[in-house]
Amino acid sequence: MARAWPLGIVVATLTLMVATEPYLAIVWDEGYTLGRESRIKGWFQALRDPGRFAATWQPPTIDLVQPDRLTQPPLRAEEVNTRAKLFEPRALAWFWPFAREEPHGHPPFYAIVGVLGDVLTPGSWPPLARARFGPMLAFSLTAGALFGFANRRWGFWPALLGAGAWVLQPRLFGHGHYATYDALLTSLWVGTILAFARAVEPKLTPSDDPNPNPQWIWVVVFGVLVGWAADTKFTAWLLPVPFLAWTVLYRSRRGLQTLAVGALVGLVTLYAFNPAFWVDPVGGVDRFLRSSLSRGRTIPIPVLFLGQVVQTPNQSLPWYNTLVWTLFVTPVGLLIFAIFGMIRGIRRRKTEPFGVLVLIHWAFLLTLRALPHTPGHDGVRQFLPAFGCLALAATLGAVDVWERWGTWVKYAFLGVLVEAGLGVALMMPVPLSYYSPLVGGLPGATSLGMEPTYYWDALTDDALDWLNQNTPQGAKVRFSTFPTSWLYLRETGRLQPEVLPNRPGPIAWYVVQNRPGALLAEDRALLARGRPSYVVSKWGVPLVLIYPYNELGR
Repeated sequence: MARAWPLGIVVATLTLMVATEPYLAIVWDEGYTLGRESRIKGWFQALRDPGRFAATWQPPTIDLVQPDRLTQPPLRAEEVNTRAKLFEPRALAWFWPFAREEPHGHPPFYAIVGVLGDVLTPGSWPPLARARFGPMLAFSLTAGALFGFANRRWGFWPALLGAGAWVLQPRLFGHGHYATYDALLTSLWVGTILAFARAVEPKLTPSDDPNPNPQWIWVVVFGVLVGWAADTKFTAWLLPVPFLAWTVLYRSRRGLQTLAVGALVGLVTLYAFNPAFWVDPVGGVDRFLRSSLSRGRTIPIPVLFLGQVVQTPNQSLPWYNTLVWTLFVTPVGLLIFAIFGMIRGIRRRKTEPFGVLVLIHWAFLLTLRALPHTPGHDGVRQFLPAFGCLALAATLGAVDVWERWGTWVKYAFLGVLVEAGLGVALMMPVPLSYYSPLVGGLPGATSLGMEPTYYWDALTDDALDWLNQNTPQGAKVRFSTFPTSWLYLRETGRLQPEVLPNRPGPIAWYVVQNRPGALLAEDRALLARGRPSYVVSKWGVPLVLIYPYNELGR
C-alpha cells in the first residue's frame, strides 16, 4: 500500500491540474513557446519523411516565434528534403530557435517537454492545453516523488503535508500549469535534491557506513535531471554550487562521487537534448553564456517594489527583496512549517544533513536573485525553485512537529493544507496575484506598493468574450504590450477582432495590464483619469482594464 501512495499523489495532482487548466488565461511567454514547439514538431515530422515534408512545406504565415536581428529568410523546400540537410546549421537554427542571443536565450528542454505532452494528449484538446500537459505532468510527478521520499523516511502525515506544500502554494500552483520554463525548472531542481539525497544514502554522510560508494542508479538519475535543468534555463547552470557546498561542508566522499559522475552524465544529457549545440559544441555554449550574462543590455524591465520603480537589471532591487517576496506570497501555515523545518535543519545539522542540504539550496536561490543587477521582474518567477525548496523545508517542519507532539497534530496539518487550498481556490483564475493574509492579501500588497499582476494572466475568458461582443465589425483592439500570445488567440478564434497594428481598420479598444512598474506615461495617465468600459479585478483590485481607444492621449 505504501508504494501505491506516491502514484496516487501523482494521479490526484494531475487530475487537479487538468481540471483547473481551462480557467487559466494564456500568459506572456506561452505564445513564444507554442511557436517554438510548432517548429520542433515540424523538424520531427521532416525527419520521419523528408521528401513528403518538403513537398508540402510552407513556413508559417504568422509566426509566434519572435524575430531577432539574426533572423534569416525561411527555409526553402530544397533545404529540408533529406535527413542530412535537417542537421545542417541553417536548418537546426530555424527549427531549434534556442540557446542563443535574445529573444531566443533559453535552452529547449521545456519545449521538448511541451511537445511530449502534445503527443500524450487527445487531438481534440486545444493546442495550448496540449502544450501545458507536459509541464503539468512534471509538476505532478514531482509531487509524487516528494511524497514518496518523505513517506519512506518519516511517514504518511509529514509526507502529505510536504506534497501539499508543493501543490498548494498558489503562485507555484499557477506556474505549474503554464507552457513555460520556470515551474519545470522548479520541478527539476527539487528532483535533483531528492535524487542526490537518495544517491548518498543511507545517512547523507558516509562516516558510519562500511560502503563508501553512492547508489549509482540515483547518481545517474541525478545527472540526467541536472542536464535537463541546464537545458531549461541558465539559472540551472549554477545548480551544482549548493551541492558542492554541502559536499565540502560534510566532507562527503559519496557527495563528491555523485557530483563527479553526475556532472559527466549531465553534460551528455545537456548536449543530447540541445540540437542548438550540435553543430558548434564549444561556440554554441559560449554564445549561450554571453547571451545569458548580458540581459541587462537586451531586455531591461522596470519593476515596482514597495512603492519604488526599479529599472532591473541595470538597477538593483533591495538586497532583502527575496525575503520580502517569500513572506508576502507564502500561505501562513506553510511559511510557519517551513521556518520550523529550517530551524530543525540547523539544530540537527550533524545528525540529519538533509535539512542542511535543503537550507543551502533555499539560501542560494534567494541570494542569487538578490545579487546586484540580476533580473528582478515578474515577482517570484525568477527564483521560483526557492519555493520548491520551501516545500521541502515545510516537510521537515512537519516531521519536527510530528515527533514532538504526536499524532494529534495531523489536524493542524489538515488546517494548514485547507488554508493553502483556499488561497488557491479564492484566487482563481489569477493565482499569480496571490498575496498572503499577513499583508492583507492582494489589496494589502497593492497598497504597500507591490505589482498586482505581471503576466497577462488576468486576460480572462470573460474579458475576451466582452471584446468579441463589443468590438464593431472591422475594428481592431490594441494592447499596451504585444506578446505573440495574442496571435494565438486570433488564430484559434478565441479573440475575434484584429490585433496586428499594421492591418487596416479603426482601433476600438485599448487594453492595459495593471503592472505599474512597466506602464508607459500614457498608460499611467489613462489609469489616473480614464473611464474603462470593462475591468477584470480581484478583491477590488483592477488587473486588466479595457478603455475606448479615444480615451488614450486625452
